[in-house]
Amino acid sequence: MLWIAGAFLPSTPRVVCWTAAIAVEYVAARLGFPVPGLGRSRTSKWEIAGEHLAERYQQFFLIALGETILVAGFAFDAGTHDLARTTAFALALATSIVLWRIYVQRAGQILGEAVSKARHPADLGRSAADTHLVMVVGLTAVAIGYELAVEHPLGQPEASWIAMIIGGPALFLLGRARFEYEVFGRVSRSRWIAALVLLAAVPVLTHQPLLVSAALVVVVLTGVALADARRARGRPPEPAAPPL
Repeated sequence: MLWIAGAFLPSTPRVVCWTAAIAVEYVAARLGFPVPGLGRSRTSKWEIAGEHLAERYQQFFLIALGETILVAGFAFDAGTHDLARTTAFALALATSIVLWRIYVQRAGQILGEAVSKARHPADLGRSAADTHLVMVVGLTAVAIGYELAVEHPLGQPEASWIAMIIGGPALFLLGRARFEYEVFGRVSRSRWIAALVLLAAVPVLTHQPLLVSAALVVVVLTGVALADARRARGRPPEPAAPPL
């Protein structure tokens, strides 16, 4: 009812209505969707198809990643195509490509296998849903950062702008670290080191054009992707080893 009602309301009450709808969805899920006379849903009774669930999560992630590219494209198309804006747009595309690479290597490829191997598949499936939510929220901030960088590539940044450009990738990396733990029972050092590097650079970046921040994000994320490739090179594919 809240979703449908919000669709017919102006912007501000729609946001309120849909925020309430999201809250109801998540609270109800955590409480087991209690229904009078039927009781609560128990994860121990859920029947989870690992490959189907993994495919859905991957689709959610890819849709969000595709939206980041659309936002960057719309922002670039809305103004002049000078060198600074073109560079910012190119950095946005490079960032999206590297984000995709980090996601799929290798946990994103074998989530279905991890769910099938888990002692409690439903618990792992629900945990992975929360993890993907964190990564998608990070991608949302990334998209906002793209728009800001393309529109103001040489401008003096505000603190909130840096929060989007740096905070989005950092949040994605934290979510991806948890995702890696869910699939393999470990976390690569490159994830949290990269996140710390991004956050440590914030005081300097507040005094630099947004292009500098965008370039740093590409460099740091590329370092993570290269570390993943180096770890996998010359070794058999790592099997899933979920801790749940």
